[in-house]
Amino acid sequence: MGVTFESTNYRFAITRPDIPYTLYAGEDHLLLVPREVAKVHPRFPTAPVPLPRLRLQLSPLYTEIYKEKYGRDPKFTSKCVGFGLEEDEVVVATVLAGTPYVPQWLFSDLFKGDLLNRMDECSDAEAVFGMMQFDLRETALR
Repeated sequence: MGVTFESTNYRFAITRPDIPYTLYAGEDHLLLVPREVAKVHPRFPTAPVPLPRLRLQLSPLYTEIYKEKYGRDPKFTSKCVGFGLEEDEVVVATVLAGTPYVPQWLFSDLFKGDLLNRMDECSDAEAVFGMMQFDLRETALR
């Protein structure tokens, strides 16, 4: 079941009560849309002005690496896309299904205008993604 936002169909949308953005997941990009929340996560960075809508895609470098290794364009799936915590920073993270790759975008970088993603490569990408989500939940309780 999809979600339509401004006449574009996305696979799904994700929110957290303490993150002031909705994350829409398309096949080849993620869309961050600002929203109001009552209380912001304690690790969420502050910005003088909220970010406008941002379209997040894999950087050209990682897209090319993926294409060379897997022979197809990278796609985002619904299984592992969301918000997480990496090295005490709130991130948008995902797992490229069937790969060891966990692309992530740090909000602190996004606030500086840097839309390039970072990439973790690990033996169990889904477990790493799960730990990012767990860490975000745990730090919200403090």
